[in-house]
Amino acid sequence: MIRISKGWRLGLFLLAGLALAVGGAKLWYMWKFPYGWSHSCDKQLAFALHQYAEAHGGRYPAGEKTPEASLSLLYPDYANEYVLQGKTVPLEIVKSTLERGDRLGPETCGWHYVEGLRLTDDRRLALFWDKVGLGHNGERLSDGGRMVHFLGLGSEYIPGSKWQQFLEEQEKLLAERAKQKHGG
Repeated sequence: MIRISKGWRLGLFLLAGLALAVGGAKLWYMWKFPYGWSHSCDKQLAFALHQYAEAHGGRYPAGEKTPEASLSLLYPDYANEYVLQGKTVPLEIVKSTLERGDRLGPETCGWHYVEGLRLTDDRRLALFWDKVGLGHNGERLSDGGRMVHFLGLGSEYIPGSKWQQFLEEQEKLLAERAKQKHGG
């Protein structure tokens, strides 16, 4: 029978505790930041969109195959790949896509962008939000809400409990806008 001294037992106990602590910290980090830590800044995107609209007769980017592709029109003059990636898509994918001269798509852009709006539209219309609903640094939000950016550089946190109501209101506002635009 092998005898282990108190010093060795204490050392093994501390080593096991350290391994558990590191493992627990890693699990917490993976839960807290499901796509990794990111600061793909929504405020920078809001300013880039506003600058684009000011330089293009009041029109936000539009006209490409998808809203995400239209968002690509910001590159490279108004926003870089880091801002355009959102908080869920790996930077390498976005960077290589844009550097090839291709447009982003639904799977290569983490932002939900509402295409076709103008600076003069109703300020209650949302311009973009994070598709998954992550916090400022890519952290999981406890209630499933989202930070939403509106026309005119306004933003608001919409809690998960009010998310469906928000989406329904946006549909109504967009329908009203379309009706007015087509003289109805």
